[in-house]
Amino acid sequence: MVFSLFTCSSLFLYSWFIHKKEKVAASIISYTLYTLMLYLVLTGGAKGTGPIWIFIVPPVTFFIRGLKLGAIDSSVFILCIIAAFISADYFEIYEYNSPELVLRIILCFFIVVLLSGFYEFFRESHSKKIIALAKENETLATKDPLTGLPNRRYTIDYINELNKPKHAPLSIVLFDIDDFKKINDTYGHSVGDQALVHLASIFTDTCRSKDVIARWGGEEFLLVLENTTENAAIKIADTLRLKIQNTAMNIENQLVHFTISGGVKEVSSADTIDSAINSADNNLYRAKNNGKNQICC
Repeated sequence: MVFSLFTCSSLFLYSWFIHKKEKVAASIISYTLYTLMLYLVLTGGAKGTGPIWIFIVPPVTFFIRGLKLGAIDSSVFILCIIAAFISADYFEIYEYNSPELVLRIILCFFIVVLLSGFYEFFRESHSKKIIALAKENETLATKDPLTGLPNRRYTIDYINELNKPKHAPLSIVLFDIDDFKKINDTYGHSVGDQALVHLASIFTDTCRSKDVIARWGGEEFLLVLENTTENAAIKIADTLRLKIQNTAMNIENQLVHFTISGGVKEVSSADTIDSAINSADNNLYRAKNNGKNQICC
């Protein structure tokens, strides 16, 4: 008995040291526990109290193995327990004087397995709901609900990560839709929202895969260009400008063309996010004052 307990304790301790290999550690704990419990049933333990310890198996099994594997392990373990009781009597390893006690232990164990399984089922269901809500909240916190583009909060964090430490050129372009107020005034805000979605899809389809285009607020969009100099950013921004100018949107059976203005700023390591955005905004203001539908830097 002492040797068995020492061996099991050593295996439990070993599983602690390899906790980074979760599946291996979980298997060691589970099957060591099963073996120890079967040994206690087979030998009777101390004065026949060994079988009492098997009731710790179901909650531990479902906690470690999960619902599906826990149900399989528990079902196999019940059969092994029955076999252990029969073997103890058949091979005269230990004599259980009361068959009724053995039967009740097995029935009680079966009930504990069912209760543990139900608990694990509801626990997993609840956990999945919490995870889904967490993902939804994360999406709401980082995505613009109308266009599906990254929002201001996400973009600021993204620029900070790219710019510190700075290893490659980084440029930003602040875009504004020209005369967007006329769209809202003429067709209503719902059409204005459709126009924003329309333009967002053009931005997404035209930008490079490594670029980030964000809904900055209102009719403004911010383009973050990783590993891109100011001159390269101007070319990319102008490509987007021409693409939007040449892609019409059908509004009430009329093809409506949009134009955008943009301000470019190459971000240096000395720039703060606010100063870089302000510089891009000033360049955008110049583009607006110079006649719109153009890119300034």
